[in-house]
Amino acid sequence: MTSKCFKMRDMKRHLFIVLALLLTTLDIHAAADDAYKFPYVHLHDLPSPLQEAYRNEKPHLGEIGRCATSHDNSMDQEKMVFTCSIYVKMSAVAERKAMERCEQMKNARGIKAPCKVIAE
Repeated sequence: MTSKCFKMRDMKRHLFIVLALLLTTLDIHAAADDAYKFPYVHLHDLPSPLQEAYRNEKPHLGEIGRCATSHDNSMDQEKMVFTCSIYVKMSAVAERKAMERCEQMKNARGIKAPCKVIAE
């Protein structure tokens, strides 16, 4: 009788350990996905010159390409940056590359607003 109790307790302990490891793995995976999420801006919220630039570039984007932008002033084109990333294999890579290039461009122009990925 006691050996049955020990087996049952061991099974419960192993099951608990497996469930804890599974939950930990899922939590780490969810945190890793969040690391690649960038802020978005809707196309209609952008100034006209940036909307026009996006519409000109859209035929080249395909399903994977992404564009990023930053602007301090909706009238001064010197305070706007716009860049796209195309010819990549994954949309997450396109977002990351567009955001990196946007950050470089905005720093060079002294723009304070954050870069954001354009969403339609």
